[in-house]
Amino acid sequence: MAVSVNLDLAAVDAADAIRQLAASLAQMPGVADGTRLVTDVLAREVVLPTYVGEGVALPHARTDAVTTRVVAVARSPQGVPFGPKGELAHLIVLVGCPRQDVSSYLTFSRQLLRRLRVPRVRTELLTVKEPAKFLQLLELNDEAPAGSAAS
Repeated sequence: MAVSVNLDLAAVDAADAIRQLAASLAQMPGVADGTRLVTDVLAREVVLPTYVGEGVALPHARTDAVTTRVVAVARSPQGVPFGPKGELAHLIVLVGCPRQDVSSYLTFSRQLLRRLRVPRVRTELLTVKEPAKFLQLLELNDEAPAGSAAS
């Protein structure tokens, strides 16, 4: 699984955040078409906004743009407006999953959401300084990140 980390995301809105996170994955193994990944995640966001509450957004798509699951995680100190009410997301996790990989995708999404619902985890994610520790808190550390950048 390719993973990108940005601990200082500066985005003006959900579409900007999605574009930036997808761009961080574009050259990674498993991404066949970075432009299509952006298009598919943005289309999914229009149909059903992915702000899940408590400062967390999970933009995602099952798409032919990827050949394996890819994940870009970000923290936005100022927050990024998501959803119809423009709630501020401070933790954003973009997931691209192969279209046919339904079962694995649903399992991963459930586990990620369960982890992000733990108040202590969210609090630590908002302050941790190291990308590796950020991934460890999300329990994404079982695979080495293919690209980590803390800005």
